[in-house]
Amino acid sequence: MYISRFPLVSVFCSIGLLTACGGGHRMNNNGGGGGGGGAPGSPSLVTVTAGETASGVNISVVSPQSSPTPNAEFLGVNLAQGGATVTGDTVSRGQGTATVTMFGPGLSSSMKVSITGPNDITVGTLTAVTAQDGTPGVQFPITLTNGSALGARTVVMQDSKNDVTTFSGGLEVVP
Repeated sequence: MYISRFPLVSVFCSIGLLTACGGGHRMNNNGGGGGGGGAPGSPSLVTVTAGETASGVNISVVSPQSSPTPNAEFLGVNLAQGGATVTGDTVSRGQGTATVTMFGPGLSSSMKVSITGPNDITVGTLTAVTAQDGTPGVQFPITLTNGSALGARTVVMQDSKNDVTTFSGGLEVVP
C-alpha cells in the first residue's frame, strides 16, 4: 500500500502557517485601531460648516458674556487722526515702532491684545479712543525688529469676561 505524502505535508504546512499568524486568535493589546483611546472629556477638534451636522459629538458653544460683544471691525496703522479700514493695514518691520488703531463695538482699553505668528512683535499699553461716529476703539504701540517675520498677522483681543474678537490677517508685516 502506498500513502501519498502530499496531504500530510499540506496539513503540517497549514498548521505551521496558522501558528505563525496567531492561530486565528484575536489578540487585544489595547492600542491602535482608531477606537478612540483618549481620556473621557478630553477636548478634540471638530470642524463643522454652515448647514452641516456632527453626529456622535457634543458641541457646546458658550454665549458671549459682554454687552456689547467685542467686535473688531476696523484696523489702521500710523494713520492721521487714528483712521482705520475694514481691510486692515501694513506695517514695515524696518520702522521699529508703529501705532495700531482699532474700532468696533465693545472694544476698550482694558482688553488684552496679542498678535499671532512668531513672538517678534511687542504690544504696548492700550489707550481708549472714539471714532467720529461714536464707535469705541483702542490705540496701542507695537514694536518690530528687522528680524520680524513677513506676512499677515491676526490681532486677537480678549476682554475681562473672556469674550474674544479677532481681526484676521489684518496686520501685514512688510519689508
